[in-house]
Amino acid sequence: MKRIGAALDLRFGKDTLQFLDFLHSNGFNHIEVRKDNDYVYGTVDSALLGRVLSEYDFTISYHAPSREFNLASVNERVRASCVAQVIRIGKYLQEVGSKAWVNIHAGHIPEQYHKRVTAKAEENMRASLDEIATAYEGLDTRLLVENDSFEKHITKFGLYPEAIQDILNRNPGFGMTFDIGHAHHSGIPPEWFIERMGRKIEVVHLHDNNGVYDEHLAPGRGSVDFEGVLCQLDFCSTYVLEMKTLPDVIAGREFIESLGLMK
Repeated sequence: MKRIGAALDLRFGKDTLQFLDFLHSNGFNHIEVRKDNDYVYGTVDSALLGRVLSEYDFTISYHAPSREFNLASVNERVRASCVAQVIRIGKYLQEVGSKAWVNIHAGHIPEQYHKRVTAKAEENMRASLDEIATAYEGLDTRLLVENDSFEKHITKFGLYPEAIQDILNRNPGFGMTFDIGHAHHSGIPPEWFIERMGRKIEVVHLHDNNGVYDEHLAPGRGSVDFEGVLCQLDFCSTYVLEMKTLPDVIAGREFIESLGLMK
């Protein structure tokens, strides 16, 4: 069974249960929660969330915080806090009791810093992922590493397929979330990820752009060849729209379903 869901964004002005109702009433069957949203609206009681997900026949994923978050931080207090947040999310989803996973980005550092700083950041990233891997060994929650998007003057450790592969080789219990829009915006052919990662890709993030900015447009409104890419990912079971507006969530699903690939 293929599932299509959407990510809860702070622009929506909805808490987790409100967004779940919105998705359910519009024919979705998966929700992704950005942890930033919990810091504003509060975390839903795990038992309650589990009951609603079961009633709606939904699966759930969480995205680690997008801002003020860096698993490669050279500030040890920041790094340790980020690791602890990822572990807490995994334990929370274990309590929820639904099939679940957590998406993370590997980390980053300003590219103008001295090479010793970059080396330290890479070392910290590996330490963070090792700690997370150890914690997740005792959980049913999956941990998926998502490919990053290019950002001027920032070195991102999860940008290229080789980097993701190195992370998964070091941490074989991890999988990958393949973000098609990030690859397109970064000038990296999606085929590079698909050929190298194969079935390590467990989830697909969907959004469009024109190859210049990480615009998060509804699919079909930019220059991503979704039909050409998605036909190579028929082994994936979950597709998650990452939109800026609720109308785009609906439009994005309609476009993806019009391709006839979600069967």
